[in-house]
Amino acid sequence: MKYEKLDMNSGSKYKWLLCGLILGVGLIMIINTIFSYAKYKSVDSVKLASGTINYESADLNVIAMYKNDGDGTEDIPIEKIPEVGYTFDDTKSYCTIGSDINNKITDIFEYKENKISVTIDTKGTKCYFYFEKLPPTAEDILANLFSDFTTAETGISFSTGLNGVLNVTGADTRDNGNVLYKAEDNDGSSYFFRGQAPNNWVQFANMRWRIIRINGDGTIRMIFQCNGADCTDTTGTETNAESNVAYNSEAKDNTYVGYYYGTQSASSYAETHNGNNPSTIAEAVNSWYEDNLIEYEDFIDQNAGFCNDRQSVSGVNLSYNGTGTGTSPTSYALWGRVYKNGRSRQQHIPTLKCGVSAATAEAQETSVTVNDAAYQRDLFTKKGSNKGNGKLDYPIGLITADEVILAGGYNQFNNSSYYLYTNQKYWTMSPAYVSDYGGDAYVSYVTEGSFSYTGVNAPLGVRPVINLKANTIFESGGEGTIDKPYVVVTD
Repeated sequence: MKYEKLDMNSGSKYKWLLCGLILGVGLIMIINTIFSYAKYKSVDSVKLASGTINYESADLNVIAMYKNDGDGTEDIPIEKIPEVGYTFDDTKSYCTIGSDINNKITDIFEYKENKISVTIDTKGTKCYFYFEKLPPTAEDILANLFSDFTTAETGISFSTGLNGVLNVTGADTRDNGNVLYKAEDNDGSSYFFRGQAPNNWVQFANMRWRIIRINGDGTIRMIFQCNGADCTDTTGTETNAESNVAYNSEAKDNTYVGYYYGTQSASSYAETHNGNNPSTIAEAVNSWYEDNLIEYEDFIDQNAGFCNDRQSVSGVNLSYNGTGTGTSPTSYALWGRVYKNGRSRQQHIPTLKCGVSAATAEAQETSVTVNDAAYQRDLFTKKGSNKGNGKLDYPIGLITADEVILAGGYNQFNNSSYYLYTNQKYWTMSPAYVSDYGGDAYVSYVTEGSFSYTGVNAPLGVRPVINLKANTIFESGGEGTIDKPYVVVTD
């Protein structure tokens, strides 16, 4: 039998190699655990083009983003935050833990300055962010529908004065051709028609309308012209949607200057003008909407408002500096933009902003600063609207006297050569004053050729005003003329 010597050194090498391998794996696991724990406590960043998502978790491993272009389109996956033309939709955006989308978390992210910040300390968190296309602006509409028009801020009998105050020194009887004038409203730059305005005809809801202006939010403000898709009436009773309608059947109280009025004989201004009760004319307009426009409301903007400027103002007439309550003789803001110290202004100062601070007639001459409380109270909007008072049953109202002035009308001046002339009397929704003769409420109205004021219980015509959505689509070939109006696509 042959014996071989056992080499102990060879076996030791294998043992030491095995021990080293075990020790190395252990060290790697410890280090990985330490660094993994640190990773959950660190702040990392994921760059998404112009936007950055900051997060505090190693498991924020799915970030899905979508955009929607509106008009019933489906959500489109995107890889970066849109830079322009979209707004962050915080009503649809959410995060979840794991795959349970029913457990939506919305308080751990913030969108600001085109960046999204997310703070997460739980594994398996996933976030879904949505962006909605913004509606076209007034400038977008100008570039499309009115591409052949020029824009003018000043002109004959019209100029922009100090701090954006509008100065109008007379009626406008001109055929301005393709000219739109520019002024600021509560939402931005608004563009309005003035003078004869032959190219502002619109066919919508089997009726003809005239465009008053493109609002600062891109909606298109129109006034009823006549009934029938092919009607061409410019004067006569057919230009009124309703006839012989009182603004309010009751007159003896400041509350009745309201398109929706408050409490009669109330001691406080707030109660007098709370706007909880529809006026006689508001009820008539609402009924007309139900009969003629309810099936077209998908094309009518639900947030645009109608200004019933009920701010009291002093310095108009010494006898009309009352409290704005009960039968106290009171001047309202519109009257202060047309009268001063008991005399008609040689230069009217209309505004397209609702709620302009109007404590005195002099204050309106140099400032268009908006009083937030007055804006919230007097901008009548539909219930559920994202701005204004949310008092209206339907998104419909009346023209303001300020818009009449900017269109070419002038106090006590007969103008039969501007597009609002119909040889009929019809209401605006701009309060004038409550008189010292029994406390009757007066509201402005368009006369046969100019505009004036009358008691709210007078029977006059009604020309409703609506606002088309900013993304309204028109048929090709329309020129805005009486023969080739802009035709709204409603199919």
